[in-house]
Amino acid sequence: MIADSTVVDRLVARLTDRGNTEPAARFPTDRVAAGCPGLYSWWAGDDALTVLSAPFGIRLPPLIYAGQAGATSIRARRTRSATLGSRIRTNHLNGNVGSSTFRKTLTAILFEPLGLLLSGPGCLDTASNAAVSDWMRSHLHLIIAPYSDREHLAEVEHAVLQRIDPPLNLMGMHSTPVRATLKGLRRRVGYQPVGRQSQHA
Repeated sequence: MIADSTVVDRLVARLTDRGNTEPAARFPTDRVAAGCPGLYSWWAGDDALTVLSAPFGIRLPPLIYAGQAGATSIRARRTRSATLGSRIRTNHLNGNVGSSTFRKTLTAILFEPLGLLLSGPGCLDTASNAAVSDWMRSHLHLIIAPYSDREHLAEVEHAVLQRIDPPLNLMGMHSTPVRATLKGLRRRVGYQPVGRQSQHA
């Protein structure tokens, strides 16, 4: 399927309009919309961008990441029941390193600034995991865009991502210096740093 350009235009317009953002700490402000499948974009304010940009040597744009919730699995053709609310609350805001690509990316970037510790390969200790969640709620905003067609949501997401090109998205995106650096940062999250074992290890 080639995503309908009118639909993509509408979703891009919503996801890139900073006026639509809501604080992560108050998500969801629209519970009806959050109960649907769809797309979302994550935004960082000036203070957060200073921290997130440091490893890359350039200033990142405010719209840092985007994704989808609830798309039918393309390979297995299995319908998923996830909603924007469940994906964002459970995986992004309250998960661990392995719960979402975005959370793993933030963990990799914030590992040194927040003094995070791993309890084992690919898993933060309890205090560190809470610190990432608190940082997200304190510093990030997001936009949700409901889209009810689960079967075609993945294709629509791909078309939207190609248009808005969020710097911290990796899968299916063209190579950039930021993404090359990010891949290196993410690799270290899968290992226990020598001499920094937590009490939960």
